[in-house]
Amino acid sequence: MPNSRPLSGLDASFLYLEGLGTPMHVGSLMLLEPPAGLVGSFADKLRDHVADRLNAAAPLRRVLENAPLGISHPLWREQAPLDMEWHIQQTRLRAPGSHGALMGMVARLHAEPMARDRPLWQLVVIEGLGDGRIALYSRIHHALLDGQGGIALARALLDIEPDPPRRQAATTAREASAPTGRTRLATRAVGATADVIGRWVRGIPQTVKLAAAGVAAPRKTLSGLRESLMLAPRSILNVHIGSERALAVCSLDLARCKQVGKALDGSLNDVVMALCTTVLREALKRRSVLPKKAMIAGMPVSLRAAEDGEANNQVSMVQCELPTDESDPLARFHRIQAATIKIKSRVQAFNALIPTDFPGLAAPFWAAGLSRLWERGKLSERLPPLANLVISNVPGPPVPLYLAGASVQQYYPISIVTHGLALNITVQSYAGALEFGILSCRKALPRPQSLADRLEPALEELEQSVNA
Repeated sequence: MPNSRPLSGLDASFLYLEGLGTPMHVGSLMLLEPPAGLVGSFADKLRDHVADRLNAAAPLRRVLENAPLGISHPLWREQAPLDMEWHIQQTRLRAPGSHGALMGMVARLHAEPMARDRPLWQLVVIEGLGDGRIALYSRIHHALLDGQGGIALARALLDIEPDPPRRQAATTAREASAPTGRTRLATRAVGATADVIGRWVRGIPQTVKLAAAGVAAPRKTLSGLRESLMLAPRSILNVHIGSERALAVCSLDLARCKQVGKALDGSLNDVVMALCTTVLREALKRRSVLPKKAMIAGMPVSLRAAEDGEANNQVSMVQCELPTDESDPLARFHRIQAATIKIKSRVQAFNALIPTDFPGLAAPFWAAGLSRLWERGKLSERLPPLANLVISNVPGPPVPLYLAGASVQQYYPISIVTHGLALNITVQSYAGALEFGILSCRKALPRPQSLADRLEPALEELEQSVNA
C-alpha cells in the first residue's frame, strides 16, 4: 500500500489560509479528575496510553510533505515517526492556579502556530489547578480533520470505563517509515491532480442534472443561491485580527436546553443560536457598538455521510441570521427557527453542488500569493462582510468518558478566529452538558468571559418566556 497520499483541496486550504498569519488548528480543553492511586506523572501515563492506541488513530502518524515543484497540494506521509516527549508535554500553573490563569495559558498556547515538520497534533498536560484537577489542552490542525472527524478520533483515545482491556499495541512510535522517492511522489501528486480534474469534468452532467431536477430548474437554483447570500452589517468583530487570543468556557444543562427547544417546537441548535444571539446583543449593546441590522453567523455544516469515518474535512459554511436587532427573546427564537429551516432546505438542495476538493496544480504558489494579498491589504476590513462571527454546534459523547484512567469532567471545544471573523463560539454536547468554548481575538474582544457569564441568565430568560 502507498504510504503517501495528497490532501484534498479543502484540507489543503487550511494550510494555505495560514499564510494570512492566523493559526488554523482546532483544539479542546478537558478538565480531568486524576486516576485513583496515580503513581508518577500523568503525562507519562498519557504517553503510554496514546502509544497503545495509535493503530486505531492512524491520522496521528501523518506528516506533511510538499509535492515536488508545487505541482499539487501537499501530501500526507503515513506512519511517520513520533517523538512522544514533544507531542505530549506538561506544564504547571503558578499558585493559586485560578480559572482565569488557566484560560490565559490555554489562549496563549492556542495562538502559537504548529510546526509542520511533525505530525500536526499536540497535547499539553496542565497541573497546578487550585481545585486539584488536571487540565489537558489538545490541538490538531484543521487540515487533518473536521469536527466530526475529531469526534471519531477521540473515540480511539477515550474510554467509557477507567480501566478498559488493553488494546493491541501499535508499531513503536519512534520507528521511522521508509523515505518516499521524489519521482514516485511527483507521479502520485500529478495523478491526484488529474483525478480531481477528471472527477470535476465527469461530475458536470450530474451537477447539471441535479440542478435541473433536484431544484426544479437551473433558474430557480441560481435564484435560490442569490437569495441565500446575505451581507452582514459591519461590526467590531469584522477586523484584521492580531496574534493574541482570549478564551472563555461555560457549561449549561443539556436537558434544560432540549426542554426549551421542545416547548418552542424547535431544535437544540435553535436554542444554541438563540442563546448566542442574546449574549452577543447584550455585550455589544453595553459597549454601544451593536449594529442596527441583524448580525450574521457563519455556521459550519457537515457534508459527511453518517457512515463515513474518514479523518478528513467534509464541511461547508452557511449563513444564519442572528436577530440582534430584536429586543424580545421569544421573537428572537422564532426568527432563528425560521432561518434554520431555510438553511436545512438549502443545504439539502445544494449539497451535491458544493465541492470539497479542487485541483492542486501549482496551488501552493497561487494560494500563498492570494493569502499574502489578503493579509497585507487588510481586505477583511475593506470588503463587505458575509458574517460577523462563527457559531458551530457539534454533537459529542453522551456518556462520561475516561482518558488514561482519568475521569473527563468537562470537555470544552476550541476553534479558530481569522481576519474578518474575530469571534468563534463552538458548542459540544458532553455527558448531559452543553460545553461552550468562546475564542476571540484579544484586540477585538478582550473579555469573552462577558459572553460566557451571560449564557446561564440567557437560558433562564428563554425559559421564563416559555412559561409566561
